[in-house]
Amino acid sequence: MKLPRLIRRGSQLPLKEQDKASSPLSNKPLPQPQKDCRILCILPGRASDPVICTTSVISLAEAAGRYDALSYCWGSKNRTRPIVCDNAPFSVTPNLECALKRLRAPDIARNFWIDQLCIDQDNLREKEQQLGLMAGIYRRSSRLLIWLGDDEDDSRKANKIIDRLLKLDQIAGLGNKYSNDDVSQQTRGSIGLDQLKSHGLPGPKDTGWLELRSLLSRPWFSRIWTVQEAAVATKTDILWGKEYSLSWQGMLSIMVLVREHLPRTLLGSDIFFRGLPADSVYRIAATMRTLEDGTHHDLFNLALTYKAYGAAKPQDKLYALLNISNSSQTADYEKSAETTFHEMAYQTINKVYQEIARRPEELSQQQWHPYPDILQGPHLRMVALICAAGIANQQISLPSWVPDWTFDSFPAPIWTRKTCHRIPASANTFDWPGARPTNLTLERSTIVSSNLAEMQWSAEGGTLIGSATLPGTIQIKGLICDVISRRGFAKVDIGKPLEHEEQQKALMEWLLEADDMADLGIEASYGGGADAELFRRALLFDESMLQAPEIERPELLKTLRFAKHPRFASTMKRKLQPWDYLQAIQNIPGRTFFVTQGGRMGLAPHSTHMYDKLCVLPGFEVPLVLRPDGNEFRLVGECYAGNDDMMPGGSEYSRMTPEWISIK
Repeated sequence: MKLPRLIRRGSQLPLKEQDKASSPLSNKPLPQPQKDCRILCILPGRASDPVICTTSVISLAEAAGRYDALSYCWGSKNRTRPIVCDNAPFSVTPNLECALKRLRAPDIARNFWIDQLCIDQDNLREKEQQLGLMAGIYRRSSRLLIWLGDDEDDSRKANKIIDRLLKLDQIAGLGNKYSNDDVSQQTRGSIGLDQLKSHGLPGPKDTGWLELRSLLSRPWFSRIWTVQEAAVATKTDILWGKEYSLSWQGMLSIMVLVREHLPRTLLGSDIFFRGLPADSVYRIAATMRTLEDGTHHDLFNLALTYKAYGAAKPQDKLYALLNISNSSQTADYEKSAETTFHEMAYQTINKVYQEIARRPEELSQQQWHPYPDILQGPHLRMVALICAAGIANQQISLPSWVPDWTFDSFPAPIWTRKTCHRIPASANTFDWPGARPTNLTLERSTIVSSNLAEMQWSAEGGTLIGSATLPGTIQIKGLICDVISRRGFAKVDIGKPLEHEEQQKALMEWLLEADDMADLGIEASYGGGADAELFRRALLFDESMLQAPEIERPELLKTLRFAKHPRFASTMKRKLQPWDYLQAIQNIPGRTFFVTQGGRMGLAPHSTHMYDKLCVLPGFEVPLVLRPDGNEFRLVGECYAGNDDMMPGGSEYSRMTPEWISIK
């Protein structure tokens, strides 16, 4: 079928005889939904004209290279803005209407693929079938157009800053260096706040920087569907407002400049700690490179990488990544999110079990996690899965060992920072007390349970065979090491800017409470006050983090207003150095301070209770918090528990005997 050619304004598109009658999309069914698609043609018009378009049904193979694809956020779910499609009234979301007017040419018709107008949104079956084509649709487009939205916040000053940044001779050519490994750390912060004007940039108090922050925080950068759309495209341009545009490479260059050469406090001191939503271009660029190499990621890996990204439907946190993964799973919206997440967790665990049983000698070569400098084997998928799960990270009804992918407000993981970066993760790295590790030990330390043993996962079909139901309980060998005797109640919320007064007050109350608890807990165990260095190590997870450049420190230290409060200054006994506070306040949100019966202190999820247990699993670098529930346990989440004597290699660890632990 021929697509309409470019047509001058005022002309009519040549329609096939059966298309001349007005009809909604449901009256234009796709003959082969796994191969066919609809292509939208936007008729020419002026800015004040209503949007008029037509659709044509065509095979994707025939349409290749003859349309542009649009990537955007729906915004409101309500389709309230009227347009005309196939000579009939049609409604779209307000954000799409703005995009259509921006895409429309004044004198020629243009062809696009746009989900709201090319997929019958009321046909669940068609949506599921077209999801399987999505990667191909975006890959075969002549160009991907990313729509960031209209000029609601008036980004004229931001656009001038972008133009100037791209012209800076001092750091020209860095646009191609868009991975964390590629960018020289020595150049970070090379332009100080007092040097901006000498580089043709506005001063630090200019509102243009706030406009730039707003632009780089637009919703597109934090939506899950945009990952696939951008990752598979061969050419990409980014549009916003009435006239502004930037190439994908240009956006990467801007992010390099903002992150590596300008003081990050320029866009707000919290950017140093939390980053910007537009940092997603780094992650998407990394995914692009692996796809270009012909490699498809493990679905669990992708879900973990993009866990904080939003979706309207909970299942889409996985379904949006299927086409760029190696999973054979297909979208099925008749399944609940609970079942979808449960099956995925089971599949991940079973893959670990199968890989370890099949080729334990190759574990050191299995790299899968988005942090490439961490050498890992399949067993660390178990680490990641367990640490991403827990009732502290769940908001829907699931077994506590199943990650809830809808939960996108969570503390920065501890395990990724504590996992050894030097020793390959292989069978020989498991330190079981009293015996050299064997393949059987490794296999059983990962997972064996009577429920799972009766079930198998068919990799080809992506369906469970054997038992008709998913297991609600898993069994893992581990060591119950200690019991939490006290926990704090002061709460610091995740995501609130540090500049806010209520966040400053919350940090002060949290630290003062932790300071008092450390005394009480250690006195009960050892009869003496808590050592200041032990307290510091607990708050910092016993690590020294990368420090900011000198030119950024004055602005960052301004965020520590709570430390100058008279009550804090007079009451806090174990005062830390300013830079220690800056590191600690990255670990505190979403966590509580605790002490144990054994005299340990550390940080755990805020939902931790007194009398919860600390558990160490062989192969894990961080302890877990478990809650007794009859003869079983519920997983609360990962924690940091101060002394490493109970971790593999520690003196207490070597004296303990592992036991089977049932987690429900």
